[in-house]
Amino acid sequence: MMTVETPEMTTWESLQDVFEIVSRRGPDPIILSSIPYLPGDEHRHTHFPVVLGPPGRVISMAVGLRAALPDTPLLLVTAADSATLGTNHLIHTARRNIGMTVLMLYSDLLETGDIPVDRTGWTSTGYQVEMEQAETPLEWAVALQASLVGRGSLLNPSEFANLIVEAVETPGFSVIGVTGDPTLRTEVMSRRSDWPEYFATYRAWSEGMAPSPPSSIRPVPPAQPRSSTPARIEVRIAGIGGQGVKLAGTVLSEAAALGEGLWATQFGDYGSATRGGPSRVDVVMGSRPISYPAADNSDILIVLSREAAAAHLTHAGPGAACVADEGTVEPGPGGPLIVPITQLAREHAGTPIATGVTSLGCVAALSDAVALNSLKIALPTRIPERSVESNLRAMEAAYKLTADLIRGNQT
Repeated sequence: MMTVETPEMTTWESLQDVFEIVSRRGPDPIILSSIPYLPGDEHRHTHFPVVLGPPGRVISMAVGLRAALPDTPLLLVTAADSATLGTNHLIHTARRNIGMTVLMLYSDLLETGDIPVDRTGWTSTGYQVEMEQAETPLEWAVALQASLVGRGSLLNPSEFANLIVEAVETPGFSVIGVTGDPTLRTEVMSRRSDWPEYFATYRAWSEGMAPSPPSSIRPVPPAQPRSSTPARIEVRIAGIGGQGVKLAGTVLSEAAALGEGLWATQFGDYGSATRGGPSRVDVVMGSRPISYPAADNSDILIVLSREAAAAHLTHAGPGAACVADEGTVEPGPGGPLIVPITQLAREHAGTPIATGVTSLGCVAALSDAVALNSLKIALPTRIPERSVESNLRAMEAAYKLTADLIRGNQT
């Protein structure tokens, strides 16, 4: 293999070796890449087409290529920590059933000194966590309804090529993490037969990489679902970008799956924090596998803005338990419970970004499907350690206030 000057170029050379093996086992693939700083033609030794460009543009091109060349493998190479610009394009492409066969996610391919950097966020969190939790490959796979999810290593090109060939032959989208870390497992993580309930496998893959919860949080053993838990419980939290709605969904779904032993999915539409756009997350959980991840008939509905109240309150399911942030609706008989969620977030955590996490206290008070203690254990793995205690206080305050309001309405 040619020696090149930068880690990015070395990565590209390694990928080309893998692609060459793939081409010997079937039709030549077309490579579409949104990775910046990759080498030009002078460092390319492949004989098949390679298209470089911005994420949205190469995905749009892939749509046209798929229509024109239905039997040609399309391999999209993208970095998970910079793919936000292309995520919506990719999700819309998947929903239209275009059938792009392989999505490759960059992983720990750059180094800082001698320390590999996990760039996909298989468990690690990046700077985006200060505002909204960054996407992880698991969330991408769920959003894309991936047919096959796996991880391959550049250290074993032949095995990696086998994984890509299997993904290409699997109808629909496939998500493959790319790693150069010899300690990480590399294999098929999930096939569509058990999508999307593979949280336990995802956690097992990441064992040893995730930060330990603070010692002040008492860990509990994995729970078994209670026999009284309904087969399906739909929770929707809706607000605007910058309130931590997506993070709230992540914490709730993991608390349900890992803390309560339930099946759980997370599905959402996330707005920009800088633009204050609409943001919504649906968490569906229950004692049986989830076949549809959207909360179209919510059993629990939390609205955190006037816009969210107007858009979602009329679509709650029959007998739904609804909570509205103070100031989002006019109080009155038969209306939702009014809880000052944003105020509690500011008072205890010092920031409106904690509003989504604070609202989880309301969810725990409205249903015993996910206990407050399970939420307390799930939260520290998702936010910076310095923010854990203040966020827990805000969540506990919302839980207590909501429970008091429920008792008051029952007397």
